[in-house]
Amino acid sequence: MIDILRENFKYLLISTIASVIFAPIMISLLYKFNQVSGIKKTSLKDKGGTNSVFMRIMRTTQTDGTPNLGGILIWIIVPFITYLVTPMFPLLKVLLIGFILFGFWGLIDVVVFTNGCKNNEKLRVMQETFEWRLGKLFFAILLNLGVMYLLHKTGYFTEIKVFSLLAINVTPLILLILAVIGQFAIYSGEISDGLDGLMIGMFIIITSAMFVLLLVQNKFDFLPFLAVLLGVLIVNLYFNIPPARFWNGGPGAMPLAFSMFYIGLVTDNLIPYFAFSSITWLIMLSSAIQMISMKFFKKRVFKIAPIHHHFQAVGWPQYKITMRFWLFTLVVSLLGIYLGLL
Repeated sequence: MIDILRENFKYLLISTIASVIFAPIMISLLYKFNQVSGIKKTSLKDKGGTNSVFMRIMRTTQTDGTPNLGGILIWIIVPFITYLVTPMFPLLKVLLIGFILFGFWGLIDVVVFTNGCKNNEKLRVMQETFEWRLGKLFFAILLNLGVMYLLHKTGYFTEIKVFSLLAINVTPLILLILAVIGQFAIYSGEISDGLDGLMIGMFIIITSAMFVLLLVQNKFDFLPFLAVLLGVLIVNLYFNIPPARFWNGGPGAMPLAFSMFYIGLVTDNLIPYFAFSSITWLIMLSSAIQMISMKFFKKRVFKIAPIHHHFQAVGWPQYKITMRFWLFTLVVSLLGIYLGLL
């Protein structure tokens, strides 16, 4: 056990040093290529009104101009260091393929659909519609389906075990269901990236909990990946604490959330995973409730969704929301570890 911990702390240290070197270079390049936030007043077609409340709570007069592709740090350093220094095996290779793929999709989403459209009123309005978001969801599910197919083709993923009570054979229908669930897992992580330090702090706790659980279960294969990831997240949080030097966006949030779902799936820890990440699913649920209510009933359930922005709108300061969400994540992660040991 000591040897395993020593080896994985080595990976954590390597990824930390690599991130410390890479982060300032990345930030300067994001400024150079103008990949910065520029939130403008936009009509909310399905929701009615404008995004003025969002602009107020995000203090856009102060925060516009913040680099919003900081997740590139996660997207590049994690797979690069993992491939370079840790033992490779088929399930990890598929994880890295999915990690890179979803990071790239997140990159395109921000560069083209956020930064590229910030001066185009019509495109900004279109992206707020229910239909646009549904179309993006459908495309992302197809990407997930491709990753699930690659996973199945390894020959190491033929059934899903839920504790010792249930074993489900993996069929094409199961792969489709997993692709849908996986995409919601990714979206739940992405939509949690709304306040300085919020998502990264939560995922440091989630990643640490997954590491501890796999360690005590004697499932060591993914520990090097998790150690590398933790090293990057620690440096990322340093730059993401208020006032953030950068926002992560899709290139960081998407692969990060994907990797936690994937590892929970292939290590037979889906139930603990859902406990670990329950706060991100609640955040996503609040957004879904708001969109459906506004689309079909023309009524708001929250002042603004997701729910962390609702708390901002009613007067909670950012640090209060962030720290309470971190604390909630810690509690459910302890619960998840307990469930994983049953």
